[in-house]
Amino acid sequence: MDLSTDNSGRLRFGSFELDVRSRELRTGTATVRLQEQPFEILRLMLERPGEVVTRDELRQRLWPEGTFVDFEHSLNAAIKRLRAALGDEADNPKFVQTLPRRGYRFIGALDGAKAPASGSPRIRLAVLPFSNLSQEAEYFADGLTDEMISQLGQRCRGQIGVVARWSSMVFKGTTERVSDIGKTLRADYVLEGGVRREGDRVRITARLIETSSETQLWSETYERHLTDCLSVQAEVATRVAESLAVELVPVSPPVRGIARSAAAYQEYLKGRYHWNNWFRPDDTGVEQALASFTESLQLDPQFAPAHAGIARLHTARALHYRECPRGVLELARQSAKRALELDPTLAEAHLAIADIRRLLEWDWRGAEAEYLQAITLNPSQENSHRGYGTMLIALGRPDEALREVERAVEMDPLCLVVSTSAASVHYLAGDGARALAYCRRTTDLDPDYLPAWRIMGAVYLQEGRAAEALRVLEAAHGRARQDPIIIASLVHARGILGDSAAARDLGDDLRRLSRIRYVPPYHAALAHLGLGDLDAAFASLEQAVVDCDPALTNLAVEPRFNPARSDPRFTRLLDLLGLA
Repeated sequence: MDLSTDNSGRLRFGSFELDVRSRELRTGTATVRLQEQPFEILRLMLERPGEVVTRDELRQRLWPEGTFVDFEHSLNAAIKRLRAALGDEADNPKFVQTLPRRGYRFIGALDGAKAPASGSPRIRLAVLPFSNLSQEAEYFADGLTDEMISQLGQRCRGQIGVVARWSSMVFKGTTERVSDIGKTLRADYVLEGGVRREGDRVRITARLIETSSETQLWSETYERHLTDCLSVQAEVATRVAESLAVELVPVSPPVRGIARSAAAYQEYLKGRYHWNNWFRPDDTGVEQALASFTESLQLDPQFAPAHAGIARLHTARALHYRECPRGVLELARQSAKRALELDPTLAEAHLAIADIRRLLEWDWRGAEAEYLQAITLNPSQENSHRGYGTMLIALGRPDEALREVERAVEMDPLCLVVSTSAASVHYLAGDGARALAYCRRTTDLDPDYLPAWRIMGAVYLQEGRAAEALRVLEAAHGRARQDPIIIASLVHARGILGDSAAARDLGDDLRRLSRIRYVPPYHAALAHLGLGDLDAAFASLEQAVVDCDPALTNLAVEPRFNPARSDPRFTRLLDLLGLA
């Protein structure tokens, strides 16, 4: 908002009014005393709400060349006076946000202008993949990077937003400049380094760099025994917080449970490595990760992060229909409960329990409490925001759902799963244009990522764009002839568009496929609905209840089931799921 757009020369925010002409700040009928420099700082920020006003800009505006003053001290004093006048706090700002070493930003809402999203972190940090400087397996450096991201997210919550692992890992081995990486990830700072392992000893080097100027703020080296690696991560996280939180008191929650065995910790890192390299349902990373986490627990049964890892792996197996979901979700519940018993401060354990409450127990209130606890413990964990958003849209709370998935995208902008989840939530919220934008963004990153094609087809179908719906679903079918969800989507689309012969042929393909692999009954119900067989559709939905098909949670908001909503059986299903 430019001052010239306001003919009265007055800007209103919160309970305040800034009169540019009389150079007064008012609240109600009272005038708040504001000296010249704090007034100019506020005016400059209000001219560009939501944008960073740099320290250099403030220097030029308030203390032009030739003015002899202790700039740092004078600016800090002026900011403190401004905050005092506004009743603002540095560690919990409503109006003036500090970006250490960069400048300040107005984060309130001007009348007629939208405020920046509430709860946004003060600073964004990306942890780039640590280089493997030894002959040891690469999993160690990657696993250590992953754990560093988790530690920073938990220890610096409320102060620093940490870019999630997938987006950071895109730059593994890159030769791109730090400034370019910062622009891509919208990161103010990056943490990078290297790992050298020799036997049971490890040497970790970490460097903190400001992206805009490519200035190295500090570099430190730690030499430890393998079992002390988590302590090193805690030390680095604290060092980062202290370096960036100039006006804040760093938050230091307890360090996560540490494995008592170096071998157990190694297997845990190996599990993280395998899981994070699995991103398609036909990959083997889940099984390899499960074997490593299991071995970690055989070496140290009290290691809570490994229990949480197993819980989330089983949940992933259910979500990707590796087998009947109910059985693996029951296994996930056992591991999640054990993780929480061992470490109630572990965000991943609360996330695992939240997923179980949502997918297995249909306990919506309990799931919401656990998602919120996971977010509280680690606001930078994109999976918690994504899972919570997915649940909220199923409960018919679209505004909250969109806020959560957009937050997840902000944290992990290059992740296929996150972008596709955002597309799904926008589709279920009725925002087809935004859903399609996310689908295209995902297929641009990876044309073989099928969930994005499925959602794109559903959006086109809902918008009455039949030719485009069939085009994308046929293209997806061509990429994966044996994918049951793609086939079911195509049966549904062909059926409701009047191509009964092609729909029946594809339905036969789906039945043959069911003899050799698990076909999700929720999606089979959609196929039956497309063929006009309502009884078969409800029989499949009843089987989906027995199997705890994860997609069943969307039943109340999925528009493709609209033709069945008037049937009393549909209402009974919603009652059973607690979605009525």
